Amino acid sequence: MDVAHVVRAPWAEFALRDEDWVRWPLLCELASGASIPSPDSPPANGFELNQAKLAQCFKWLQEFNLAMHCLLPLVHFEAETSDTTTTMLFGQFKLSAMIGACRGLIFQALKKGLWDDCLKRTQRSGVSLEMTLNRPKAMRHRAAGLVDTEARTTLFGQAFRQLNSSENHHFRRSDNVYYVKFLGENAEDAGGPYRETFAQYASELHSAQIPMMLRTANAAHNVGVGREKWVVNPSAFASVRLRRRMFTFLGKVMGASVRSKDFLALDLAGLLWKLLVNDGVSVDDLEGVDKMLVQSMSKMRSIDQVGVTEDMFEDIVLETFTTLSTDNRVVEIKPHGASIAVTFSTRVEFADLVEHFRLHEFDTVVRYVQEGLAKVLPLNLMSLFTATEFESMVCGCPEVDVDLLAQCTEYSSCAATDMHIVWFWSTLRKFSHEERSAFLRFVWGRSRLPHSVAEFPQWFKLQSFNKSPADTYLPVAHTCFFALELPSYTSEELLMKKLLYAIYNCQEIDADGDSVAANQLGWEE
Repeated sequence: MDVAHVVRAPWAEFALRDEDWVRWPLLCELASGASIPSPDSPPANGFELNQAKLAQCFKWLQEFNLAMHCLLPLVHFEAETSDTTTTMLFGQFKLSAMIGACRGLIFQALKKGLWDDCLKRTQRSGVSLEMTLNRPKAMRHRAAGLVDTEARTTLFGQAFRQLNSSENHHFRRSDNVYYVKFLGENAEDAGGPYRETFAQYASELHSAQIPMMLRTANAAHNVGVGREKWVVNPSAFASVRLRRRMFTFLGKVMGASVRSKDFLALDLAGLLWKLLVNDGVSVDDLEGVDKMLVQSMSKMRSIDQVGVTEDMFEDIVLETFTTLSTDNRVVEIKPHGASIAVTFSTRVEFADLVEHFRLHEFDTVVRYVQEGLAKVLPLNLMSLFTATEFESMVCGCPEVDVDLLAQCTEYSSCAATDMHIVWFWSTLRKFSHEERSAFLRFVWGRSRLPHSVAEFPQWFKLQSFNKSPADTYLPVAHTCFFALELPSYTSEELLMKKLLYAIYNCQEIDADGDSVAANQLGWEE
């Protein structure tokens, strides 16, 4: 939907249906203060009032965005690379900073148009880089439980050693940045192996194989939200120089994923995405990383409300002005803090300093990542996007939308009404998110889908597998062509069993290079 249309379209095009109010009950309270009507009773005046108020709010948003449509091309946006006191004091009064503070109110179509235009103007073409990755080496390293402290054995480390010194313009392509050869494997890179490298980078980064990321405290304590999320490691690698180069390279790879839409599925905490787009962070963001710490500091501030007096405090609280960092270092949060005891009168200061440190302990590493992003993307325009929007640009949709995939599917030697095809879609809908991601990686070398039909670089090809008896064969994937050959199984249960086995046990792209595997899959040598 183009900008000209969305800023003038009537509310009727976007008005919520009855079932939408059940999905987003907060909209009811936001619009009128009324809670959502019970599903057992038909919505009456309250529902109509909500629609009318939302329509008025939408009209105000349209008027705001119409003004932004005229203003944005005239504004000089600067990349925020300094955190000096002067910048913090006066930067907020810049027009670009004021617009950035309203980023959540600007329609996606408006800012995306400005962003895409800048990407096109800075896009480069030419011969792709070439890279060879040794997957057996990385697998042996992983199996031995070793940590790649010098960035030489993991695939991400190998890629860093071969690509980081390349000219930055190579990363500003709209297609593949490099042509990859997997050492000792027969795969020809028509796109599948390239996409597989991005999936494997994410897998390594989300592990102890390379010390660049850590699980959130919520994951360690099994509390709160974001237990599946990761944060950057402030002390990754003994060498500060290597740390900076590695995180800068990560930024370049993230930038390349935005340009080529070969998504890098990083499960970073929301706090990190906010820092990357220079958005303000708060205790609410910290709670998504370490809920127990936030609760502890809240109790520290209000300890007097549970009967603890100044005389009792020093017998109960034995803290000094230090805190434990995410990477388990004891850090002084004020000069000589280790020798300064927290008192009843300084407890609020202590809590404030602890939270401030934990909110900003990643700042240095985040700046390294931003340095890499700035070599590939227009960093100055990132202040237009929310953390969620930028995460989506780097990582794609966090959920595998089966309906979206079905819309972007073409059939060969079969039809959508064939029973084994019906079973296939039914099975995919029954899969968990993890299983759907694994399926997508099996057939396409990706873990996530593009955002919309228009952004699919190629459609999913679903075709019948003509060998018989069908029940003895596994599904066959062609990752370079986003295709799946599906045998006509005799039951949905068997189809699910075979498909699950394939997606978790047939990850090798060059499986057809092995005669045993080729025979198992039904391919002729």
